[in-house]
Amino acid sequence: MAIRTQPALTSLLATCLLATIAEAQSVGTNYCTTIPNSTGAGAVMSASGSTDVNHGNLTLTTTSVPTGQLGLFFYGPQKLTNPFGAAYLCVGPGSTGIFRLKPPVSTGTNGIMNYALNFSAPPDPAGLIVNGSTWNFQAWFRDPAGNGTTSVLSDGLEIVFEETPPGFYDEMVSIPEGSFEMGRHVGSGSGDEYPVHTVDLGVNTNSDGYWMDQFEVTNAKFVTYLNNALSRGEITVVGGDMVYQNGGPGRLLCLVGTSPAWTRIDWDGVSFSARAGWENHPVAFVSWYGACAYANGRSRDLGLSPCYDESDWSCDFNAHGYRLPTEAEWEYAARGGANSPYTMFPWGDVINGSHANFDGSQDPFESNVQQTAPVGYYDGNQVPTGTNMANGYGLYDMSGNLSEWCWDRYSSTYYSSSPTLHPTGPTAGSDRVVRGGSWEPPTPRLETASRHRYPANWFLSGVGFRVVAKRLADH
Repeated sequence: MAIRTQPALTSLLATCLLATIAEAQSVGTNYCTTIPNSTGAGAVMSASGSTDVNHGNLTLTTTSVPTGQLGLFFYGPQKLTNPFGAAYLCVGPGSTGIFRLKPPVSTGTNGIMNYALNFSAPPDPAGLIVNGSTWNFQAWFRDPAGNGTTSVLSDGLEIVFEETPPGFYDEMVSIPEGSFEMGRHVGSGSGDEYPVHTVDLGVNTNSDGYWMDQFEVTNAKFVTYLNNALSRGEITVVGGDMVYQNGGPGRLLCLVGTSPAWTRIDWDGVSFSARAGWENHPVAFVSWYGACAYANGRSRDLGLSPCYDESDWSCDFNAHGYRLPTEAEWEYAARGGANSPYTMFPWGDVINGSHANFDGSQDPFESNVQQTAPVGYYDGNQVPTGTNMANGYGLYDMSGNLSEWCWDRYSSTYYSSSPTLHPTGPTAGSDRVVRGGSWEPPTPRLETASRHRYPANWFLSGVGFRVVAKRLADH
């Protein structure tokens, strides 16, 4: 039985360890123009490592350079796209100058130039690279076919150096960039799960992938948000059990207390607390607005820019804070990289009680009114006995336990018109997409391609969420 409520109503309507981190990927933003050289390709800049100078492990790389030549890297504060021989100069001096990185490097026998930055030894005091600074990098190299006058520059690479806040990636896993065929490949289902269509999450845009919570947000973590938000004056409690947004449109964010009895967060008039024994279970009875508010609050706790404008709940996908995954990000992550073949569930095409928490799975928590299992329970020590059910990216409970809110508005025909690159859903509609299946029946909703929807202001005993974040740096 799901319990849901709307802000206009004062009564409730009852109706229904840290995973292995992926290899470091490219950081920075390419700009300017790459001109073909004597190898027949343009020289492309990239950087790997961390944009946090405290890590001191950033390496510049330029590929497709004529072999056996002398080259060097330089940087400056200004972006340019100015003709320079047959190439383009991408870096300008601004008010500080252009700085050459020493010593020069050789392109070797593979046409690749590498340079490990030493942040403690800048070419000039004015060229100091520190957290909070933005610099533009470019490579110069000799091209014998051009006699050193043509096609001797790479494209430009802008790097924003940022300090990674302590705790930013706690209990999150790195989801690599990639593309996949989204939708139902196996079995029968609803018409809104078709057609299968290609989605590109970064392959053609120099994206660095994203980070995603390894587990669904727990009662304990949501309580931390509530108490911090209360201290900042962002929320208020009405009637002892309804938590509202302060300001903006005043959305109802979540239910607490004992009405309904299934909630596992208490309010004593002063502060919130997770009920004993339920701290590590996923939080339910949170609206879509409440999930977004949590993401903003978690961002503020770490001094990051929130993604959501709480006056109209629009999302800035370029902000550095936390947010709900798009539906495409959710399905891509849920599949865990398994696409040969595409399967019904993250682990295959059959399901039993050792795989996930669903209605009738016979786990020890089915005697409770709200039959959630602790997050990460299916780690190889679960009952019924089974193997570790983390998917290929190290994520738990992408099928079962609770369904999860996504960012997207819902449309039954969206798959027919969805853009290939980074789809974010329809621009209109009141319902939001929910994915993943829960402990509530029916079990087929646990299938990875299965889609469902609820109004953004509803609360349900079978719906929770997890958040994602753009990559600030690689570790």
